[in-house]
Amino acid sequence: MKKLLPQANTLATVIRTFKLIGNTMNCTLADIASFNNFELRQASYYSNACYFLDLIDENLKLTPLGEDIMTAPKSAKVRIYELIIKHELIGQLFAKTALYPKRKVIRDSKELVRSLYPEYGEAVIDRRTKCLIGWCEEIIDYMRTSDS
Repeated sequence: MKKLLPQANTLATVIRTFKLIGNTMNCTLADIASFNNFELRQASYYSNACYFLDLIDENLKLTPLGEDIMTAPKSAKVRIYELIIKHELIGQLFAKTALYPKRKVIRDSKELVRSLYPEYGEAVIDRRTKCLIGWCEEIIDYMRTSDS
């Protein structure tokens, strides 16, 4: 079964949530909600985003990839950015976001998401696609402003 597309709007919060899970023994959705000042529903959005990226499993435990990233938590953000850029779906959205005007990016990206997730309704496709484009924009902004 394919994973649900993320609906966590802020990539920086996804990364903070991942680090919380990695640093908290037996982390729960309530812990995530409290840490981020969220409702439980929102906490599940952010834990699902970590799951989608294979950083955690369904039980809020780090995967081997997540454990590897947490061995150097200071570089977690950049490692997760690299993971996203290389992701089969999000990598394509990233390339579109970096190269094309926003209107074309949204249109083309929604077509791609629709082809991969035909079971989603148009409103869900619109929201989830814009969420992932937002992640790509966060990464692009970081690349423009970092000293690397």
